[in-house]
Amino acid sequence: MGKYTIYGGKVDEYIKKNYLNKIINSFVKDVDIISIILFGGFGKGEGSVQFVKGKPVPFNDFDLYIVTKRKLSDKELDKISINASKKIGVGGLEIAYYPEEGYHAKKFFHVDVRCIPYNDLSKLMSIQRYYELKYGGQVIYGDKNVLNRIKEIKAKNIPLSEGLRNLSNKIHTMLLGLRKSYNEDQRKALIFWSYKCYISICEALLILDRKFAPSVLKRSKLFKKIYKKYFPDLYKKIPNLADKVEKASNFKVRPNFNVDYKALWNEAFNDISIVFEYYLHKFLGKGNIEYLINKKLPYVYVKPYLKEKIGFNLFPLQYGLNLLYFNILRKNDKFYVRPLLSWKDVGLRLVLPIYYLLKSLEDKAYLDKAYYELKKFIKIDRKDFWYLRERALKAYGLYCEQRLL
Repeated sequence: MGKYTIYGGKVDEYIKKNYLNKIINSFVKDVDIISIILFGGFGKGEGSVQFVKGKPVPFNDFDLYIVTKRKLSDKELDKISINASKKIGVGGLEIAYYPEEGYHAKKFFHVDVRCIPYNDLSKLMSIQRYYELKYGGQVIYGDKNVLNRIKEIKAKNIPLSEGLRNLSNKIHTMLLGLRKSYNEDQRKALIFWSYKCYISICEALLILDRKFAPSVLKRSKLFKKIYKKYFPDLYKKIPNLADKVEKASNFKVRPNFNVDYKALWNEAFNDISIVFEYYLHKFLGKGNIEYLINKKLPYVYVKPYLKEKIGFNLFPLQYGLNLLYFNILRKNDKFYVRPLLSWKDVGLRLVLPIYYLLKSLEDKAYLDKAYYELKKFIKIDRKDFWYLRERALKAYGLYCEQRLL
């Protein structure tokens, strides 16, 4: 494995010269930086590239953290991201914020940049993102010792909420990837997101079993060793899940889009549906999915992220997030007060109508459930799949603008 991709050598040098160096120069021009940390696939030597006319072209976004003296605002980070995206010749847009637009790889390829103040490095939470940052990131500019300032994060301490977040995010992308018709970029995106379902399944189940590893390929190998022994009930339902995870992990580092994208999507959604419901029951106990998400999850999910795990903190924290969502909704869509009628975080519950929408493709009864649940978060006036899809993705994109992590 190379420094940025599995191909190593000339491919890595090409990525460095034509992408990373330009991003670094753009960042340094825009802000006073202590360090730049390459995160995600390229940081782990597992960057996804496709070859166009013999040249390696990144397929997935660049994920970076900048370490600075002060905390930068979202507005400042957006400017830094857009400027860097322009330097490497891409649009720099985040598809989750523009779900109604047709997907084009170059337009929606972006430089994802986040900020950590230097004095906060030793205070980072024990979550998956910072685990991977510490053990799977690499400093590509500035002070090389910044990763050593991050405290040790043990796999057993990663909250179970993180695994559920992985699964929920991929259920969203499964809906995002669906189209009435597909251009070539949309077809590839659907394939990529379908395979990423299995990568998130692997991540979630390892977290559930209090195990983890910093890279996709290492997690796949670990999962293959433990799957049958530690998840016997799930193994009975999907006996070849570890093989599918391995295949998806290999695709991630060496993409091959010569597959039946519709069949792959159907298979991936079926499998993530089984794992999603399995995870909810292991995490939250007995009950139907609606009860677990709407009634139990808001009391459990946020506790690991609170410095003081006291029950009454749940109300102001989550209602504050609903207020933020309401204000974003009011500015970008239609005035709609229903999100303020509950203290329970919109973001935790929004996965339910999205999940029901996807289930309705096989069972029309779920369309009524999706309609009923979605009305809690955004104004809707009719009940058909493609309209509800647009409204659900709109609500999700607006919520994501809060950029909580």
